[in-house]
Amino acid sequence: MLRKDQMFAETPGFTRGFRFTLVLILTIPVVAFWPDLSGSRDARAAPEVPSTTTSRYMKTVDPWTLYTLGCNHGKAAESGVVILDFGQPWWDGSTYGTILFDKGLSFASIAEIERASVNFLQGYWDCAPSWTHLRLVIGTNNYRGWTTYEHGQAWGNLINRVNQWIVRGDDYSARESARGGNDIELDWNSPAATRAWVDGYASASAYPYYNYGDCAGCPSDLNPSSKPHNGWTLEDVWYVSWGAAPAWPLPQIYHQDGYNAAQWQALSRYSHDVHGEPMVFLGALTQWSAAGKCCTNEPGHGWTQLWDALASDYRTAQNFLDRSTDITWDN
Repeated sequence: MLRKDQMFAETPGFTRGFRFTLVLILTIPVVAFWPDLSGSRDARAAPEVPSTTTSRYMKTVDPWTLYTLGCNHGKAAESGVVILDFGQPWWDGSTYGTILFDKGLSFASIAEIERASVNFLQGYWDCAPSWTHLRLVIGTNNYRGWTTYEHGQAWGNLINRVNQWIVRGDDYSARESARGGNDIELDWNSPAATRAWVDGYASASAYPYYNYGDCAGCPSDLNPSSKPHNGWTLEDVWYVSWGAAPAWPLPQIYHQDGYNAAQWQALSRYSHDVHGEPMVFLGALTQWSAAGKCCTNEPGHGWTQLWDALASDYRTAQNFLDRSTDITWDN
């Protein structure tokens, strides 16, 4: 399943008319329209590293704080993907939400997260130059108990409502959009529970979500005998990252030795060999700021590692990798 409409919606290098042409001419082999994934590494120079945006582990859903953060992103002219990670999925007995990253492990309801996200978007709109565009990824993770089908549904509906707010009234859609997000980490939960969350999201949302998690233990050319952790298979990781209709990968590329990039490249090669198409990566997530600027990839290095790994094989090479974002604890 090529998910052509989503592919061209999520990658900025293609026009709406070209996308419609691709959808209509279904009898022509797809490779004729795919963004030239057939070249070799030697024939393909790396593009310039994109400007890095700031993503955040969220400790608060205070509306004024979120407005101020959005305004600060706008004043800095950040343009691209920004992840707001609101933490662990949760149910408080009456409503779904998350456990935030503050010291008190506060519960934030879906309604509070929605209001916080809208305030962030309003702040960005009010303070950003007119040429910028923000794709806000409203994120949770798959840590433990409430990674369920129902939580995924609730998250999908949250993303629907935020996008409805964007187009209401003055219509901010020319410069803002919202996506779901999930920090899917293999050691944090079972593949069955995580796939259930993904299926719940897919049942409810009209918008993609980004998997900005890991591929812990996945084999690669650097470690061919390794196996995915915690009972996961490559098929499971592929499904939650690309195989499910709304899924797009924006993976963690943390290790300075290139290990993470090699794992994701090998998963894309698996996708090509088993499912007939490579995965399409939107960019790379680093944690240089969250780690105190020590012992992990700087944003440019993480992005370059992923680009080089993908470009090393004609089955996974792509001509774009447009996003770089670095996550921080700072709120």
